[in-house]
Amino acid sequence: MSMEILSRSAALHGAAVACMKGAVPADHPRTLAAYQCALMSVEHAAGAVALLTIGMPNAAMALFRPQFESLMRCVWLLEAADERWARQFHAADVETGDSPALADMIEALLQLEDPRSRDIVEHLDAYRLQGLGAIGVLTQGGMRPMARLGQGAANEQLEALVRCANGLVCHAAQMAALISADPSAAMQAVQSLRGAFVDCLPVDSMPSAG
Repeated sequence: MSMEILSRSAALHGAAVACMKGAVPADHPRTLAAYQCALMSVEHAAGAVALLTIGMPNAAMALFRPQFESLMRCVWLLEAADERWARQFHAADVETGDSPALADMIEALLQLEDPRSRDIVEHLDAYRLQGLGAIGVLTQGGMRPMARLGQGAANEQLEALVRCANGLVCHAAQMAALISADPSAAMQAVQSLRGAFVDCLPVDSMPSAG
């Protein structure tokens, strides 16, 4: 896997965080919780790229799942979570079991007639069905993935996953823009971000688990 795409990915993540910090969310429990989940998602992606840079691909791949889950929770909190759950999200005594499963969150979002984030929801659903399977293959620790690690096919799969993760980073920035005080201006910054880093974003579709 080339260091160039890792370097560009790190630059994208830094630019995305700067973009998101410029998109100040409204002072409401729902939007604040969603915003913090979006930032956490980017943090996981940045951590994964840092680990890949120092040659720790197994540990890096393990961070791509919480990256996805944090972004999924961000969208759910904004669009589909009930007010009670949104308000207790940051409570010290919140019960972790109170949050629905990923599949249930996706299902709730897909049933909404016209969510602001429909394109993100559809992309996350595709990632859940395909990308998470590829991550599982590379992180389960079995003989097959360990034997393939470092080979050309595995390196191509790693790069595809990094590109998909970078696409999720852009979606996180898009979510921050949607809930900012000035969505129009914030979304222009997100579009500029996508244009500047097109070389490290997804080329085709999600990587398969095969």
